[in-house]
Amino acid sequence: MNRALHPCDVHRVAEQCGIRILKPDQHYAAASHGRVCFCPKTLKRIGRAHGEDHLRLVLRLIVESAGNAQALQGEVIAAVSNVVLSNLVEIRADLLDNVDLEQLRVWAHAVRPKFCSSSHAMTVALLWRFASPEKILADDELELEPAVAPAHMPAISPLTGRGRRLTGGGIRAA
Repeated sequence: MNRALHPCDVHRVAEQCGIRILKPDQHYAAASHGRVCFCPKTLKRIGRAHGEDHLRLVLRLIVESAGNAQALQGEVIAAVSNVVLSNLVEIRADLLDNVDLEQLRVWAHAVRPKFCSSSHAMTVALLWRFASPEKILADDELELEPAVAPAHMPAISPLTGRGRRLTGGGIRAA
């Protein structure tokens, strides 16, 4: 039997945030105008894994940010949840005000690699925006040492691939 880590009444949490939860088969154009969520399974998964308080915070960050009240898709909710769980970002009410989550979701669908989900691509994009190395590391930690090729690896000529080939004796015309 699969027991939940935290009891979570997603309908009560959503109601506290001013969100209506509908089943995915009830999705129609008129109902998608802000504060309507069609992914109760995602809410339940996040709520059971991390608790009602975490779910409430995630939903409020989305719906109370400027222009994102309609961005209650599963990928968006999961990505914002991942950002909160990362502990790399200072959580504040205006965190997502300058981010168009709908546009970010479209971008994530367009660029995601085959080995990554849209929510993971969105998580990375959000973390890069709010917790990029310049923002979370000290200046002395950002200075990288110059890359040096190991002694056993030969240097690659800039002429490689220009109609010439690299041989043991040097560069000869092909």
